[in-house]
Amino acid sequence: MFATFACFPNLPGYEYLMQEPEGTHKFSGLPLLLHREGYQNIYIYNGSFSWDNQEGFFRNQDVTKFIGRDDFVNPVFVNPTWGVSDQDMFDRSVTELNVLAKNDKPFFAMLQTLSNHTPYAMPTPLPVPAVTGQGILNEHLTAMRYADWALGQFFQKIEKEPWYNNTIFVLVGDHGFSTSNQVTDIDLLRFRVPLLIIGPKVRETFGATTDRVATQNDIAPTVMGLIGDSFTHQCWGRDVLSVKDTGFALIKPSGNDEIVGYVRDSHIVIKRPNATPELYRYDVKQTAHAELLNDEVENKQMATTLAAFVERATRSLLDNTAGAGQ
Repeated sequence: MFATFACFPNLPGYEYLMQEPEGTHKFSGLPLLLHREGYQNIYIYNGSFSWDNQEGFFRNQDVTKFIGRDDFVNPVFVNPTWGVSDQDMFDRSVTELNVLAKNDKPFFAMLQTLSNHTPYAMPTPLPVPAVTGQGILNEHLTAMRYADWALGQFFQKIEKEPWYNNTIFVLVGDHGFSTSNQVTDIDLLRFRVPLLIIGPKVRETFGATTDRVATQNDIAPTVMGLIGDSFTHQCWGRDVLSVKDTGFALIKPSGNDEIVGYVRDSHIVIKRPNATPELYRYDVKQTAHAELLNDEVENKQMATTLAAFVERATRSLLDNTAGAGQ
């Protein structure tokens, strides 16, 4: 959520940034930039906004309306831990977006799903057949099937609305799906995240297969590029549809472990505190694998870039210079 909407990287030592004093800064992300351009906004979520101080953080980023687990009326399903089901969240989203569309202003909406996250909480009976025959993956794949169904229902309900063809939809996950085949000290499959962009002329203009490294930090500048207006931003990311190189990414796993990685094309350098950087050639397209490389020149170059990225981003955070207009 933080990287996608505030377009600032996850950094060692600041894993829970939205709960920390530096999290009160203004960041050059979608909520703040679009609100300054006159966009209405809303954040709709199955669960509680108290988790990770989401409401406190995003209110400070100019999000004005929040609808969480306690705001749903007669939901189809409520889990005591997570909240309402995906279909409840999407149904309420249809209603709220139609209300926003009646005003003479553009809108920006953040819709966060939850059913496809462990521990899985889905309605009974399910509106889709449960997956069987896949052993320990049955529940996970069933949750994916249910989430996909709920998303499909959402699009079926809105595709005939007058605002549909004037809207950009961005679908992205916070992480991928781990397996026992971790291949490096950083679980690369967990960082293989799907991104889907649907909108007017997106397919006609950009509908080609590319092989480019990117992260959630790149989503905000990419979306602003698609909107087409002139924006000044300080995102720690790029419009990945306008660049020609193979891309790069800083990755920091969740948790207090301060291991970080820098990805460029098919190579990744991984650095643990007080340890020598390790350089790999990796592939996660089909069956994940990685090969440790003995290339001192590239290892040093990528490790230096990684260290510079982390140091400069951390300094920007501490100096409060990461936000729009700073």
